[in-house]
Amino acid sequence: MTLTIDESSTLTHSITLRATDINAAMTVQATAMQEQSATMDVESADLNGTTTIKQDGDGSGSGTSPSGGSGSGMTPKRSIERKLSISEQATAGSTGRCRAPGFLKWLEYPFRVKNVQTHQYLEEATGHAMDVAARGPINQCGSFVGSAMIRLAAMEAGGINNKVYGIKASSVLTVGSIIVGVTAGVTMPFVGAIVDHTDHRKAMGAVSAVVIVIAVGFQLMLSPDTWLAVFILEIIGGYFLIMHQVCTMAYLPDLTHDHTEMGDYTARLMMNQYFVQATFTSIVIAVSFGTNMSNLNTARLAAGISTVIGFVFFGYSWMFLFRKRPKLRELPPGNNLFTSGFKQLLITTKLVFREYKALKWFMIALLFSPEAGAGVVLAIAVTFLTLFVQMDVKEIAIVSLTMLFCNIPGAYISKRMCVKINPLNSFRCAEIMFAGVNGLIAGTVSGSTQKDKNLVYFYGALVGVAFGWMFPSQRTLAVALIPKGQETEIMGLISFFGQVVGWLPVFVFTAMNENDISMRWGLASVSFFLMVSCFFTLFCGKFEDAVALVAHTSDDYLNAYSRKSGLDNGGSFVDNFVDDVPQSEEDKKQRATEGTEVTA
Repeated sequence: MTLTIDESSTLTHSITLRATDINAAMTVQATAMQEQSATMDVESADLNGTTTIKQDGDGSGSGTSPSGGSGSGMTPKRSIERKLSISEQATAGSTGRCRAPGFLKWLEYPFRVKNVQTHQYLEEATGHAMDVAARGPINQCGSFVGSAMIRLAAMEAGGINNKVYGIKASSVLTVGSIIVGVTAGVTMPFVGAIVDHTDHRKAMGAVSAVVIVIAVGFQLMLSPDTWLAVFILEIIGGYFLIMHQVCTMAYLPDLTHDHTEMGDYTARLMMNQYFVQATFTSIVIAVSFGTNMSNLNTARLAAGISTVIGFVFFGYSWMFLFRKRPKLRELPPGNNLFTSGFKQLLITTKLVFREYKALKWFMIALLFSPEAGAGVVLAIAVTFLTLFVQMDVKEIAIVSLTMLFCNIPGAYISKRMCVKINPLNSFRCAEIMFAGVNGLIAGTVSGSTQKDKNLVYFYGALVGVAFGWMFPSQRTLAVALIPKGQETEIMGLISFFGQVVGWLPVFVFTAMNENDISMRWGLASVSFFLMVSCFFTLFCGKFEDAVALVAHTSDDYLNAYSRKSGLDNGGSFVDNFVDDVPQSEEDKKQRATEGTEVTA
């Protein structure tokens, strides 16, 4: 299939994608979705892949003239101009070689996410949905295993406040979080820069997924004699989880160049993750209560189920749905990947701080926001609930379940607020809510009575809404502010700013605990860091100005992708290095039934 990039010419799109010779126009026609009230026609595209979508007011589409006139009883068409995203081009350029066999296809159906404007499914959007569905249970598994591991460490130390391997048993989880945070903060920018200089973005995502699944799988051996080995595996898995997030976040901006569509995608993806994570937690709780499992066996059960989920969903998404990307820049003569990574990191940092004011202050704000995920917050929360509130694994699981189901309305609030008040203001509001609720927990939960536990359940619901609101808003904001074409590298840079002192809240919590200061003060410090983060976002300026500043990079990236992927000279990169083998008739029929037909 070919796509000619020539700034003096225009390409024509209808909705069936036909690949002809290098001088032919590429035309795309999307199959109208029967369940939708509107029929979509893609009329034309400019050289950058801009498509004009005309939508019938009554949903019939028949009897309407191209100019927008209509027959009897018809309302005029509404025109929407949009550009084909990198993911749409990658899907269109695929030969279909790496497609799932029919008997496995049903796995992806529950995870398909429609584009809010075109109403079409996109393979890489489905890949993201399955990827977060795998990460959710693996993240949640940490609360089960972590709580059991603290108890096992305390048993070996002879008491929760006694030391084991030089630290208090009560500090085991938070110390592990510090190790992961510092290591990731130092190395993630280089990972991003190296991936930008090679065509291994997909390989990095797949390999990190494999390591994560193996690390979680080995947690099944958790016992009084092996808790230290499991602790080390938890650190390894946590590091590769952050690496994996950098790789997947680099794919996120490729889904669309429209902020409304991106806000919808991020909210839907997070809602999907929370739903799967909540379902996983419900199953673990039900089996644990039903069979009267011990804390240790509950942790093993969680590790076993999350390993299976990770194997299936990670494997399917990275084998069949994500596409390769060409390297974004060549190595300068005389340089190697390692030195180029350092140099490009320095160049990128200087460029961001000089040219992109909003992105600069956003990254500074991330220095104090516990984004790195929920990892930092999870370590503090599990330690606080286990030792201060004295909840067992099952009670902590119920708190988690409450949070997870409340994450879903939080993600919906994020979707609405990103459109209504823009992603920057939405992120600020979510941080303020999270800081406020966390402060209430520290101020009102004073012990381990049933009243305190009931307060934790109530606050867990509010924290769930804040979490569900904050992270989709943050991702939508990051995608909007990043200049296109440097996603992997800048996502590595953002990870650096999120991690380099992202361990500071957990360090403060650990230091206070080691010096016998109440855990309530350590928990309250999280609110302080959140408010500092929110304060620095005030220097970002207007969101609209920040978006306009990077708008031109989208066009440059589209042109560069088409050139480097081989679409403009008759090749296709997305499945293989040399991928110009004609489609089989069976592949053509399969693609046609899913809304896209490729004919050679």
